[in-house]
Amino acid sequence: MPDNAPLPAGLYPFWFWNGRLEEGEVRRQIAEMAAKGFRGFYLHSRQGLRQPYMSESFLRMVDVAVEAAAEHGLLPQLYDEYPYPSGVAGGEMVLGDPQYMGTRLVQKVLELSGGETEVELPAGRVLDCQAFPLSAGGEVQWGEGRDLRSFVGLSMRHDSYVEMGLTDYNRKRFFASDPVPVLEVQLPPAPHLLVSSLQVLVTDHKYWGYYADVMNPAAVARWLELTHARYAARYGDAFGKIFGSIFVDETTPGWSALVPGAYEARYGEALPPLLPALCRQDHPRHLEVKQQYRDLLLELFVESFETPVRSWCRQHGIRYAGEKNNLRLSQLKYMDVPGCEPGHTKAGRRPDYHSTRVRGNARATASAAWFYEKEGSLCECFHSLGWSGTMQDARVMAEGLVQQGIRYLVPHGCFYTTHSLTKHDAPPSFHVQMPYWPIFGLLQERLQRLFEWLEGTWIEASILVLDPNGGLPSAEQTKVYQRLLEVLVAHRLDYHMVDVDILQAGRVADGRVHLRGMSPRVVLVPPMQLMEGAASAWLDAFRAEGGQVVEVRDASQLESAIEELMRIAPPSLRVEGALEGLQVVTRSDGKQRRWMLLNSSREAMSVRLCSGGRLREEPIDPRLPPLLDGDGRRRIAPFETVLVEEGESVSRRERLPELRVQVKAGQRATVRPLQANLLRLYEWEMCVDGKAPFCRVASVPLANQLQMSGMAIAPVWKQSFGQMPLMSLPRLKLSYRTSFDCAWDGPVELVMEPGSLLGAWRARVNDGEWFGSGDFSPTEAHVRGSLAVDISRWLRAGENALTVELETDRLDGGLRNALYLAGAFAVDLERCSLEEPRLEGAFEHYRANGLPYYAGVVEYGCEATVAAVPDSESALLWVELPDSFEDACEIRLNGHEWVPLPWSPRAATVPCAWIRKGANQLEVRVYTSLIRAFEGQWFDPVSHAYREVHDGD
Repeated sequence: MPDNAPLPAGLYPFWFWNGRLEEGEVRRQIAEMAAKGFRGFYLHSRQGLRQPYMSESFLRMVDVAVEAAAEHGLLPQLYDEYPYPSGVAGGEMVLGDPQYMGTRLVQKVLELSGGETEVELPAGRVLDCQAFPLSAGGEVQWGEGRDLRSFVGLSMRHDSYVEMGLTDYNRKRFFASDPVPVLEVQLPPAPHLLVSSLQVLVTDHKYWGYYADVMNPAAVARWLELTHARYAARYGDAFGKIFGSIFVDETTPGWSALVPGAYEARYGEALPPLLPALCRQDHPRHLEVKQQYRDLLLELFVESFETPVRSWCRQHGIRYAGEKNNLRLSQLKYMDVPGCEPGHTKAGRRPDYHSTRVRGNARATASAAWFYEKEGSLCECFHSLGWSGTMQDARVMAEGLVQQGIRYLVPHGCFYTTHSLTKHDAPPSFHVQMPYWPIFGLLQERLQRLFEWLEGTWIEASILVLDPNGGLPSAEQTKVYQRLLEVLVAHRLDYHMVDVDILQAGRVADGRVHLRGMSPRVVLVPPMQLMEGAASAWLDAFRAEGGQVVEVRDASQLESAIEELMRIAPPSLRVEGALEGLQVVTRSDGKQRRWMLLNSSREAMSVRLCSGGRLREEPIDPRLPPLLDGDGRRRIAPFETVLVEEGESVSRRERLPELRVQVKAGQRATVRPLQANLLRLYEWEMCVDGKAPFCRVASVPLANQLQMSGMAIAPVWKQSFGQMPLMSLPRLKLSYRTSFDCAWDGPVELVMEPGSLLGAWRARVNDGEWFGSGDFSPTEAHVRGSLAVDISRWLRAGENALTVELETDRLDGGLRNALYLAGAFAVDLERCSLEEPRLEGAFEHYRANGLPYYAGVVEYGCEATVAAVPDSESALLWVELPDSFEDACEIRLNGHEWVPLPWSPRAATVPCAWIRKGANQLEVRVYTSLIRAFEGQWFDPVSHAYREVHDGD
């Protein structure tokens, strides 16, 4: 690990390089991230990238990013692949280098009736093929297997015919292709179980088709040469000073051609005849072989991948960071910054931090970072929330992960561009495209205060949970383990996750395990099929020294286990009146205890906190004073985080007076959109080559449109000598049309995101002249970088037609992204009509306000009544908004300063001079997400589901 100081805690997003990179835009986006308080970013080459990966033009953009980051005080980090998972160097590993190609183990199991048998096997190298007799009761006679490999041969099952002879005397030829192994054997006339195991070339991997053999040290060395070494060579001695870490993503131990030989060398017997034991639980050696196989995979992966990557990073002064599938907790010790990937649930749903998979468990990852003495752990978070992601979602997920012990948050992601299809790469983009981006820096400011409060502390736990993945838990046991983790959190029991090597590193004395400043007294053992010998021996020794071991073997023991834990290792903070959604974690610096409380539910809670001493609240938000009273009582708002520590509390008389103003759902208000309104043109009628019928299609690539429409297209055939004929798409002339009404005489733009139309195209409105890409220019409407043409001169009152003609022979071509009409108009959804803007309407009723597809900032003006104004300099103002409102907002009273209220609780300290008794003018500035514009939907937080814009507001 580098000798320099730990990376500062905070946000380090994946910056998706997913378009044509331009120096000016790279610099602008880095300046924006710096202005919002980000600590740094990961340069993540992503699908859509137009500079060739690792080419000079690409690396020149890396140079620009490095230079701009230095100017703005950001810490650039590297990502090691294009796109992901790591190990293929953007495909270069397998293009022309078949020796590095990866394989998988494929097992086919069939019940046969016996007699003459013919079975086609998967296309691969046959490792083992056995037939086992079945008893009259259907039991497999594993000791009587018959080796059938000698009865397997290759057969070309696909016939082809071409007229492409070698001489003038014969033109017609018959060929066969696509060889597959086929078993042809005469079995005894009785039922048998056939188990075949084959090594199959990976040919269907996302992005590349092929994949690399990451269990092969030579392949990994080549990958390091193609990726890591290129960066190091470019930046020389400054490499480790410029980049803080390099991120590895999703690389997973798996089958390799090296496995059989390694298995025999380690265990003294051939693996292929034992392969049936891997896939059949009724095999007498199932658990034994499965554990040996799993242990061997981990050993080989450590030798081929973990150790070389770690060594390379240490030699070059850069941290080995990332997240990937881990076979067990101890695998994380090889990384300088171990990572995980939960944090993908919107506010209002049970958090996903406590998965049974190590990769999906934030507490497990943080525990590993602590016990293996790393500088911190990371989480790749915010993945696939959709375009409805709000600042509240981001804040709740971020603080939940920090509560679990995560130090580095890696949002997935910040998109360089969201144009056309790129917007569908597991959104959202918490970046410049989002309407709430101007106030997004409030999140990092808040996180910074939180990390400062946590600095120098660790999670103090009385319970150690043994990671059961080393003991091969069954599917049912895994469910019990999942529930066990959930009830630990629900009962606010502090715990750490450990593996057997961590337990062995501790000192056992006085019935406790002494580990890094802690002395837990209880080890909790979840259910598993096969307790490892080392773990069993340690637990026996721990019991002998007076330690407490609580074992949960099945679901029936959950309740009694929790009761016992509450008795022998109760929470350090008692919370009276709390609901299940309140998560509490204890921190300590060895002298003082601190507690972080997070209400992950939509329900407010009135609680009383008791720790046996005095408590005080540390405000996390400078706009909110401490609300914990001298008796430890406090109301915790939905999704609110509260920080409490040992010490004297704020007395009642020091607390600010409180005021409340209310904005009701549907309350009448003035409505002022600050950006152009949109009519989203997503559904079209399409015909091919000018021939009826027109079929309704969505704005998606042509392949999807053809599938939707059911159109019959005559393919283009390509024949080559000795091969099956290939089909491809002919060049098609496509016509798309849609219509809309117009009762608005102001300017209207037709807006297009670059890449929305792929092919040779032209468009027109009504009977106007045709126009094309050269007629479009940059516009302020819609997301940055959009293009527009003014179509006002072609519009007429009543119905209008928009036609797009396009030629393409590409399956990803066509009209593949929505087009938009933009202007200051209102939109009537029923008539698909542009109308006069509605200056008055109802608070947050987008459809009624004529803004069904709007993305931007909306200012509402309404009246708020205050019964009395306290005789004090300032007061705590609570703004009560509808339960369904979760967007970021700002408020202003009587024309004074704007006060940001981006999340719950919607409260802030304001001067009493701003407030009048009786009627007050309240303005609410709402920062929307992009869901309406991008998807034609809105998110209903009450039902926690998407709804179409036609379906309510």
